[in-house]
Amino acid sequence: MTSVLTKEAPESSSGLRNTAFAPLFKAVSRNRSWRHFRDIQAEGFYRTLLRKRIWSKILTTAPVITEPPTDAAPIEVHVLTYHRDYLSAMWALKSFYHYSQVRYPLSIHLQGRVGSRLVARLRHHFPNAILIEQAEADSHVEQWLRERGYLRLLSARRAGALMMKVIDFILRCRASHLLAIDSDIIFLRRPEELLVAAQDPPDTDLFMLDPASSYNISESRALSELGINLAPKVNTGLMLLPRDERRLTGCEQYLAQPEVARPSGFIEQTLHALYSSDQRGVGYWPATYYISAGNTVPELSELVCRHYAGPSRRFLTDEGIPALIEKGFLNELRAR
Repeated sequence: MTSVLTKEAPESSSGLRNTAFAPLFKAVSRNRSWRHFRDIQAEGFYRTLLRKRIWSKILTTAPVITEPPTDAAPIEVHVLTYHRDYLSAMWALKSFYHYSQVRYPLSIHLQGRVGSRLVARLRHHFPNAILIEQAEADSHVEQWLRERGYLRLLSARRAGALMMKVIDFILRCRASHLLAIDSDIIFLRRPEELLVAAQDPPDTDLFMLDPASSYNISESRALSELGINLAPKVNTGLMLLPRDERRLTGCEQYLAQPEVARPSGFIEQTLHALYSSDQRGVGYWPATYYISAGNTVPELSELVCRHYAGPSRRFLTDEGIPALIEKGFLNELRAR
């Protein structure tokens, strides 16, 4: 899950932000409506309208009926989304369930404050899914972490929402394995390799193969300081992991290393890669489970899915969703 980062307004020549007006500037910068306006400015007004028009087409499709979560389920799907991202998450989930033809239980983690319309839409389109709002998650997860003395994990989770993909996914999963899907992935055909792995999970954890290693710590320092031969190029956009609380024990220990613990967009990816490299081994989905920062990609017809991460996020609107629409995806869902 990615968000549009906005810069603070530049200081005025009179230095008001450093004087009596500093609290006012701070309050304005935290206001949700102001942040939303700045996000639109960063994306551009035309592109914002275009994105909303295209992404909203998913709302015209039929609900996806999944199995209710149970302790006996072998696989449970987890996704993290928020108010600006949930329509994209619906494309990710509906394309996955449509082409997979499975009914794996689903949990949707809602980060930040969310409105009633967002919740109502998700409940309508995924009626059997578990929706976990952050206020509820904070109460449960923070108590669990404090009781076990996992104060580094607690601090990291408070500092960055992506840590919910490390902590909350594990704690709220009831199945033996969890399948984590980022909200900026779309599936283009049946993911045979994923379904085989879900049926008979391998001994290694499975991740997407990043174009380059994007971690808080380098492979060389991970080896010299932590004694871990860190696997390269792990991307957590699509991952299959066992539900094992020992992963959190390991991550609490890794966070003692200052580089690992620094807040960044790569902290959860770093922790997953460290634990899997240290304890279970790392495997990668085939190259047809594609991720790229740019728009130089194979033919979409050759891909199982594409992760529109980072700078490539705009191509989710320009390329990925239009390709699904062109191949009749929406009509197939409406006909169900």
